[in-house]
Amino acid sequence: MAAALAFKVRFQAVQNTDRLLRIGPDPAVMPGWRIGFAAGSARLIAALKRVKSYLDYGAFTPVQIAAVAALDGPQGHVAFARETYQKRRDVLVESFGRAGFDIPSPPATMFAWAPIPERFAHMGSVEFAKDLLDKTGVAVAPGLGFGERGDTHIRLALVENEQRIRQAARNLKSYFQP
Repeated sequence: MAAALAFKVRFQAVQNTDRLLRIGPDPAVMPGWRIGFAAGSARLIAALKRVKSYLDYGAFTPVQIAAVAALDGPQGHVAFARETYQKRRDVLVESFGRAGFDIPSPPATMFAWAPIPERFAHMGSVEFAKDLLDKTGVAVAPGLGFGERGDTHIRLALVENEQRIRQAARNLKSYFQP
């Protein structure tokens, strides 16, 4: 209910303006289930609908139903998920740092976006990610997949438990500290 009320307030603030408010894609810890919505003036929403009609067919109906249930239902899971990701982030930043790979601490996300260490920068993100996987068994997403300017970074997902994150850091230690 609180989420619906917050949306109503935001919507009223933008519905009569030429501003567009887009919310999403993850209203309730549903990674991979892309969902979002937009609010704005009728003119902007009509333009967005036209563009979207050329790009996609909309979200799968069960994902839409799950998103509504997540927004309107109990919100206790959100605090639990936030705490889980915060603990994983803290373990990642601390243990990877001890292994020789400094990861900037992300403020609020289930991902860490990290610059490739300078001595490996010449490899680019794809080769660096492949080398990490081949030599340490640690999988990361090359930054290039997020745009040309991302090639100096990698993305790490905080989807593993703390023990597995620590194991990944141990695997990385010999790579970064030969």
